[in-house]
Amino acid sequence: MNRKLRSILVKYGITAAVGALLTYATLTLHGYSELATAAEKYRLLSDAFTIPGVVIALLGVLVFVSNEGAFEGISYAVGYAVKMLMPFSRDRRHERYADYVERKREKGGVKGYGFLFVVGAAYLAASAICIALFYSVQ
Repeated sequence: MNRKLRSILVKYGITAAVGALLTYATLTLHGYSELATAAEKYRLLSDAFTIPGVVIALLGVLVFVSNEGAFEGISYAVGYAVKMLMPFSRDRRHERYADYVERKREKGGVKGYGFLFVVGAAYLAASAICIALFYSVQ
């Protein structure tokens, strides 16, 4: 197995496993085994698949927004405050905001986070199937 395929499988596998853990926790905490009717079970399954689907997909959105520079001002302010509050700091040179933004943009953002959208969409598709089944038995 080549390195790229292995990396892809690891990313998707870990993300799907985290989603499965969230699904299992939701089912367990809401008493799936104690539900009596099929409609109730499908409703809970829909909820259990929606939660990780939305969380994982919105993590992808958060990474995208971060790559676009939405948090640069906040990170600059926090870094500036930490440097100002450090006692006995030898380096009293302060980077200007424009220089900070330029340095961050040269580094580039996070790449290869599309798997978050794919795995989130898969969980949301499973949720949509459960919703359809819920309405078919009701």
